[in-house]
Amino acid sequence: MPSVLDDAVDLASLPRLFATMSMPAVGNATVDEMPASNATAEEMPAAANATEADGPEIVDVNGRAVPIDTEFFTGEILMHVKPSDEEEAASLAYFTGRKRLVGIELRGTFKRRISFDDLTFANVWRPVLNPGGWQRRTILFVLSKFLPHLRLELGESQTSISAPVCLDAKRIIVGGLGEPMGFSSLSARKRHFRNEDNRKSCHYEPGTEYYFEFYQHAVSFDTYKLSGFVGLGQISLAKILRGQPFQFCLRLGSNLVTPKFSFYSKELLRHGTGVA
Repeated sequence: MPSVLDDAVDLASLPRLFATMSMPAVGNATVDEMPASNATAEEMPAAANATEADGPEIVDVNGRAVPIDTEFFTGEILMHVKPSDEEEAASLAYFTGRKRLVGIELRGTFKRRISFDDLTFANVWRPVLNPGGWQRRTILFVLSKFLPHLRLELGESQTSISAPVCLDAKRIIVGGLGEPMGFSSLSARKRHFRNEDNRKSCHYEPGTEYYFEFYQHAVSFDTYKLSGFVGLGQISLAKILRGQPFQFCLRLGSNLVTPKFSFYSKELLRHGTGVA
């Protein structure tokens, strides 16, 4: 498959919405050798580069599930990105009657025991534009108000957001039976796992099937605009990110548990062809 960075690829010929998949390198560090999962943004670049194989491949969104198999996890991922075109969006059953703009469904089994505290969801970017004034205040307000579990790192060399999967996933189904520990709701799970000791005492067990669903309604991966909050207007994140995409990737310390999926659109590519 072609790489989105390959000079031979005609960007105009690419789909309006697509993703790339970067596979983790084989033979990563052992769990005991891994940096802490709360490593700072400055500590992450070398680790990230060391755990990704070369050549991201272009994969479809809003299509069939993509099989994945890494040193830590085997299963499949289904990616949903709502198009800005209303007629096209209406044809996608996943978004019918829902406000969400992006959805990720991940299903599979872990190959080793992993603490709830150690498995994180993370986005990492090279230097981004530092928005000032109302845009900066709006972004920080949205993060603190609606996503308080996210950790934001604004470093000189990189910017990152991360969170434990047990707090960020909207649904977790264990062994086809329901939420871990029998929680009756997402809010109950979040209340319990906001406590670090509670996260450390629970583990994802090898051989058990897990289903995770992540979704959000704040950022369109088509227009790359932050919107949907009354009175806050719209902010072009494509410009702030310098053409770098949002990503989906689960991490264990510096290691990639799943491949890294990066989400592109024609609007994003207007601001550059960078890969985060």
